[in-house]
Amino acid sequence: MSEQAINYEQLVESYENRLLNQLRSHGVDLDFLEMWVPDENPVSSILNMVEAAGAFGVESFTVRVNRDTLPAGRTDDLKTALAPLSDISVEDQGDHCLVHISSITA
Repeated sequence: MSEQAINYEQLVESYENRLLNQLRSHGVDLDFLEMWVPDENPVSSILNMVEAAGAFGVESFTVRVNRDTLPAGRTDDLKTALAPLSDISVEDQGDHCLVHISSITA
């Protein structure tokens, strides 16, 4: 057969490039989110977001989270998880909350 062989290493490199540049590209103006890896656990996911922000030198941001995603009972878990990295306040808005994150350390 005269078919051209697939170059495995090039294929892997191409896949990794697409994974980083297409699947993880959030299409938002916040560069630090390019490093963010979401998690099924909303506390871990927001922690990942804060870690990414710290790596980019971002000092503060606010995230809006539905209460279905982050129930009020998980607010203390979030505060405990973020305490070593930042200051946090949570503003209840009924069906969602605003998580204000400030003084982020790298």
